[in-house]
Amino acid sequence: MKDSNLVLYFGSRVVSAAGNLVSVALFTRLVSPAEYGVYVLTFAWAIIVYGFATQWMKFAYFGVYRAAQAETIVASYARLVGAATLLVALGLGLAAALGGMTPEFAAALFGLFFGMTVYEALVEVARTRLAARAVALSMIFRAVFSLVLGSVALTLEPTAISLSIAIAFAHLIAAVPSALAVKHFVGAPAARDAAATLARYGWPLILSFGVMAVGQTVDRLMISYFAGDATLGPYGVIADLMRQSFMVVGESIALALITVGKQLADEGHEAESDAVMRRAFQACLAAATFGAAFFVVFGHDLARLALGEPFAQRGYEIIPYFAVAFCFMTLKNFYFSQVIFFAKAALLEFIIAAVFVATSAAIALALVPSQGAIGGAIALMIAHGVATLAAALLGRRLRKLPVDLTALAVMPAAALGVTLAALAIDGWSLQPVAALAAKTALFAAAVGAIALRFDLFSLARGRAARGSPA
Repeated sequence: MKDSNLVLYFGSRVVSAAGNLVSVALFTRLVSPAEYGVYVLTFAWAIIVYGFATQWMKFAYFGVYRAAQAETIVASYARLVGAATLLVALGLGLAAALGGMTPEFAAALFGLFFGMTVYEALVEVARTRLAARAVALSMIFRAVFSLVLGSVALTLEPTAISLSIAIAFAHLIAAVPSALAVKHFVGAPAARDAAATLARYGWPLILSFGVMAVGQTVDRLMISYFAGDATLGPYGVIADLMRQSFMVVGESIALALITVGKQLADEGHEAESDAVMRRAFQACLAAATFGAAFFVVFGHDLARLALGEPFAQRGYEIIPYFAVAFCFMTLKNFYFSQVIFFAKAALLEFIIAAVFVATSAAIALALVPSQGAIGGAIALMIAHGVATLAAALLGRRLRKLPVDLTALAVMPAAALGVTLAALAIDGWSLQPVAALAAKTALFAAAVGAIALRFDLFSLARGRAARGSPA
């Protein structure tokens, strides 16, 4: 992997996130909170279908991928995806025919599922082939075409169904750069042995990702049922914006560092792999802790600016809970759970997913009926915290991924300290602009100090990808 890939991935994710922020800001001004809530609900069901049907294949592919057998593995992966997609289409068609859902909802649900499946599969293949520019371009295309097609759809017909179809097409168009990067695999022969290897590796993931998808959406399903779509709309849009912000950095770390760490481990270079993974841990921890601090300090202002008052006013109280929830999520998804690829222990992912969904469902069921959106946010926060602890403790029984204890002590303490100091500024008798400037300067100074202390700026210069010890 080239040294510039982390910068390329991160830059493309930042551009993508900025585009998505503009999209959401525009979409929430074109539809009502209730109608956007229907879209959030549709997307939640699409995530569940994707989790059970095809997401496991993506991770199984990454887990078994070897460059020497690339053609056979990619071809077998493509055929498995095609077969699963056909089964989902038949299942949704049957459900619509039997009256379980409207044909329009079935079409929107399948469109989102199909778009996500094609996009994620092609980007994953391009990533393992180290086609960084194609992957980065796909990320940017997804944001751009989501904005353009979504805006056109809502202008013509401001409904959740039209937005869902537009987003589905945006995913398909965004997959084109990655598809072109791996077009030489077209016509490659599949092999029964390769497909069997994917299935053996991935069968525990079928349940784990499906269960995890349920856990990640159960709060939304319950809020829709108990509090209504008008409450779900603001809840969903704030959660998605915050989650995506954490994912920007998390996915960049996974794409650029953990891919290298696994490759080095596969080649038997354990010391170099551990050095890269230690840097990945430091980067994940910094992103998680200071990301949470950022949203606690600036989240209210950002929500009001990005979403407008009708959406933002319903979400102020849930932002701190989401901030902590996605802090845990970043550490779990982009570091501790990566152990399954090093130890070939896909069953662990199912155990973690089961812990997550059991915790999330139990707490959401207890709190959402009476507390509404706040109850859902609390359930999500606790569930992510418990699942992260489970991933860290259980994963170390299989392979001890490096954990920098100094960073583990210093970074959360620094993030908490800057948060408390910034919130204290709100109590001063300052004009809003002056208070914002003071908090921004304080936060920037803290982030800069941590980056210097742990040499995080070296990631931008590419040294971590060479496995230099930290």
